[in-house]
Formats: sequence, C-alpha cells, structure tokens
Amino acid sequence: MNEACYLCGKQIAADASDDHVVPKQFVKRAQPKVKGFDYGGVLPSHAECNNEFGAERVSQKALALIRVLHDENCFLKRQHRDNPNVTVLAINSECLPDFTEQDLAFFKFIDVREKDYAEFSKPSFFQNKPKTNALQQALYIALAVLAKSAAALLVSRHLKAVPPQWRIVAVPYFGKDNAVDFDQLLGNTKPFDVGLKIWIRRMEKGDWFAIYKARDVVLYLLFWFSGDSSQLDGIARIFSDADRFLFEGSRLMDLVAYQWKKV
Repeated sequence: MNEACYLCGKQIAADASDDHVVPKQFVKRAQPKVKGFDYGGVLPSHAECNNEFGAERVSQKALALIRVLHDENCFLKRQHRDNPNVTVLAINSECLPDFTEQDLAFFKFIDVREKDYAEFSKPSFFQNKPKTNALQQALYIALAVLAKSAAALLVSRHLKAVPPQWRIVAVPYFGKDNAVDFDQLLGNTKPFDVGLKIWIRRMEKGDWFAIYKARDVVLYLLFWFSGDSSQLDGIARIFSDADRFLFEGSRLMDLVAYQWKKV
C-alpha cells in the first residue's frame, strides 16, 4: 500500500503517525500478540489527522452513556410540570461511576448532586443552561469511532488502498444482540479483546458488510461503494426495526462531528 494517510487519502510527507486500527482505548490486554486474540496493527496517517480524531478519547465514555440511556433503571425523562417547554433527562450518577467532571462538562450535563431540590426544580434554574441531546451526541461519537475502526481494518486487510469516496450505512443495536453467534453466520473470527470482535465480508458489486461488536454494542456496517440502491433496500428490509444512519464523505476525517443522516 502506498504511504497515503488513510484518514484523508493524501500522501504522507514528513509528519507520519501510526494510528491503531482498533482503538487502544478498546483493548486492555497486552499488544500486539496474545494467544487466542487478533491484532489489528496500525495504518499510516498524518499526525495532524490522527490528533484531530479526538472522538476516540471519549469513545468509551460515549459507549457507557449509551448503555445507561438504554437502561430504564438508570434514567428518567420528564417534562417540567410548571413549564412544558423544559424537558429534563435525569441520570443516576451511580450508573456512571467513571464519569469525571470533565466528562460531565463534555456532554453538557448539569451536576445537581450538591444542590437543594427546591433550587433545581424551578424553571428559572434552567435558563441560560446549555441544552444537549446526550444520546445523540454519544451515538454519533460511537458511530464515528467504530466506523473509522472498521474502515481501517477494511483498508488494511482487504482494499489495500484508500478509497476516494466513502459511503457507510450504520445500524446500531444495544444489548439485545449479544447472544447471537456471528461466527456461525460469517465464519470464526478471533476477538481483539474480550467482547471485542469484527467480522468483514465482501458482498456483490464491490460492497462490504461488517459487524463490529464492542461489548454490549453491536454495529452493523455497509460500506456502500457501489451506490446501488438495491443494496440499501436490502439493508432496509433486514433491519426494518432499527434506525439506519448514512455517512458520506471523501475522507474518514469527515466523520469528526458528522451529523449522521437517517435513511
């Protein structure tokens, strides 16, 4: 493979940086070689591109937040009784024990653990406070990081070159697909870590299908290079009960802060 940055597709001159195919934050074991585990290796990138993809640094926190927001024992969503324009998502802090003050600020959470109920129960308390859609923010971070990682593995092991255009359809599931044995469907695949596996298979017309399992999050990915509408129709039929998101861009770097489109 030519020394092209897989994140932007341009040739690398002096500012080379090796980027892990599977994010280091996802792998707790020793790397690279441990019996029974796969190793994704690294791909060349510009140092600037590598550093700009900062979503990886909060990806584990995003996945944790997604899990919590799919657990009815961990959150409440209510409209304010005195002002219906105020909708509050209250999260049990015990469900996010590893969240720091920096993490709370990143996701624009308001920490009321040390405040009196009478204070934050008033509509005026929420004036000038930042508004956030925590689930969407966490989901877009997770989609970006997992799609980037699957794309890196695709480039490294199958394409051998960086495509000039990316179209990625992503279908996320949370928790309920953990019991599915994807090895039976797509062939035995070694894990990169406990609960961390990626399956990739070539489809017709040059498209690729991947399944990225990161603990209790399962992400189905169609690398839709052909643009053939029948492929998208097939994904819609198979995953008719799930949200399907589309990324389109000339660079994987475009995943940073990308507003995924529902299809």
